[in-house]
Amino acid sequence: MLSFKKKMFSFFALAALPLLANAELFRVRKTVCLEISETAASESKACGINDCISVKFPADSIFMQGVELTIKIPQAVANYRNTIIYSLYSNVSPVPTEKGIDYSGTEVYSGLYPGQLSWSIVVPLVKGNSIKQSPYADKTLIADKTRGFVLLRNQLAMKGVPQSVLDAQFEVSAKAVLADYGALKIASSVNAGDYSVFVDEKPVAPGEDGLILLKPGKRSVSIVSDKFRNEARSVMIEKARISELNLDLQSVAPAVRVSAPEGTKVYIDGAETESNGELDLEAGEHIFKFNIGGYEVVKKVNIQNGKSYTISVNVDASVKEEQ
Repeated sequence: MLSFKKKMFSFFALAALPLLANAELFRVRKTVCLEISETAASESKACGINDCISVKFPADSIFMQGVELTIKIPQAVANYRNTIIYSLYSNVSPVPTEKGIDYSGTEVYSGLYPGQLSWSIVVPLVKGNSIKQSPYADKTLIADKTRGFVLLRNQLAMKGVPQSVLDAQFEVSAKAVLADYGALKIASSVNAGDYSVFVDEKPVAPGEDGLILLKPGKRSVSIVSDKFRNEARSVMIEKARISELNLDLQSVAPAVRVSAPEGTKVYIDGAETESNGELDLEAGEHIFKFNIGGYEVVKKVNIQNGKSYTISVNVDASVKEEQ
């Protein structure tokens, strides 16, 4: 008996948790599911009173700053304005599906459908967004973008409405509200830590996704590095698009080549090396010594970054004809 009481206590304690978190339990007649992306709007679907609308979107979207629902209001509802209320919920559980009817969630905003045939509801998904409320669109409070969906619920606001209102069907569609900026992505085989990026002469740092968010327009991009040759490019940034800049950065290490007759012994800073070919040398002063048979040639060379050098050794013989 004690075990049964403990089980019952645990059951009621778990059931009460959503309410303790200021959530409410509610049931809908059906769930209408829409799906959008940054580039594609949803199809239109019918939705009635006591239904809810779930709009699913990519939680990792880059440029999506909000979701806009366009709702065509039936004539019967427009004639009885302020009879239907819509509510936006956060912390919704479980994740809405077409088979779902029972949910818990916290109401964060509600409004009344106006006496007109079309209405837009804009849900901002990020802070610092540029979405503005207008006479034709209602800007709700910010939802949680990381969950990948928003949920809107329809309910009667008053009793005594005619059957035509109760049977009315709304036509609902959704699309992404895109931010008014684009992104620059720099593609290079070189480690990003080996160079700095300047856009319009101002230093910028890529985000964790490697993107630099910028206002649309023509941008001057400079790549500055101690290890590689500096690059300057012009890039056109488009709204809500990623512009990619491919870079083949050239090393500033000096290019040194030795050309000597076969059999020559070559010493650089006292160490013997190959007599011909490319050499890997750091910038600075180096002493080259060449032994050719019994002859020795010594040359001091100041090597600088970003320059190419060819050091040639020639042994020549002069012939003088005597009478």
